[in-house]
Amino acid sequence: MNDITPMDYKPRSFWERKEGALGQVVGVALVGALGYGLHALLPLLIELLHDTITAAALGVVAVGLAFVLTDRRFWRLGLWAYMSAMRRLMQVFVEIDPIGIMKNYVDDLKKKLADMNARIARLAGMIRACKEEIARNEQVKTGALGLVGEARRQGLTMVAAAQSRKAGRMVEANLSYQDLLAKMELLHRVLVKYQEVSAFLVEDMTQEVAVKERQRAMARQAHSAMKSAMAIIHGDPNARQLYDMASEYAAADYAMRIGEIEDFVRMSDAFMQSVDLRNGVYEQQAVELLADWENNADSIVLGDAKRLLIEGHDGAGAGPAARPGTPGGARGPAGPAGRAAAAPDWFDQAAR
Repeated sequence: MNDITPMDYKPRSFWERKEGALGQVVGVALVGALGYGLHALLPLLIELLHDTITAAALGVVAVGLAFVLTDRRFWRLGLWAYMSAMRRLMQVFVEIDPIGIMKNYVDDLKKKLADMNARIARLAGMIRACKEEIARNEQVKTGALGLVGEARRQGLTMVAAAQSRKAGRMVEANLSYQDLLAKMELLHRVLVKYQEVSAFLVEDMTQEVAVKERQRAMARQAHSAMKSAMAIIHGDPNARQLYDMASEYAAADYAMRIGEIEDFVRMSDAFMQSVDLRNGVYEQQAVELLADWENNADSIVLGDAKRLLIEGHDGAGAGPAARPGTPGGARGPAGPAGRAAAAPDWFDQAAR
């Protein structure tokens, strides 16, 4: 059979056929529906994933806690830590007020001793009541036995039997009371002995605490005195620093003042030596030194007194004007004499 199919024949794919178009439409619709559904379910999926992760984390934590809590070493370690903390806390309280703790212990012992005394007193009362009960039972027994004899003489058998049983019960009761009385008396003697020993111990501890309190007070006073002495020897660093700064300032101020005084004395000495009162002549260099001192800054020693001294000198020493023709504007004999007379006043005031 011959093949009649052309050589270049190519079969159409599924999407190129008629049913392919419908398949494309249906596929797009399915993809859209799937996307819409995924978008609608996305918050639920996120919340479910978050809850799953949280549950897994909580499960891991729960397993870890269960492993730790079921380990005996963990409980032993916790117990030791608690005991160490309590021991440390107790040590802190002991270091704060040891005498107070001892006094509290003695007061507690005194309270227990007072409770023991009350119990001994109640026990003594019970012993007294037991003895009285035994005495009453003896009286009842004696009366019952007397009634038994009288009832037998009169032929009252039932009365005699009742009184006889009554006397027997009193005897049995007295036997049990005697046993109880013996035990209570023994306990009373032991408690009295313990009371004497306890009272002695409490009194001895009270005196010991009083002695330790006085010793601690004296030790604290001695330690306080020692700390004061050490503070004086070593000194407070801040106060010592201020003291050193003040000392340095005082030394510097003293040196500047003494230096200024020495410089003024040197200048005034040169001026006084240059003045010839008898001849009325002076050296120009001494006058320039004095003018330089007047024009310099304020004096450390004199302060405002320098200005007042200079102003007073200018007002009081205003003499005749310079004579014409005098070289350098030098004054006549009256001028130098006035300066020479005023110079010692400056020196005296500066020295004061």
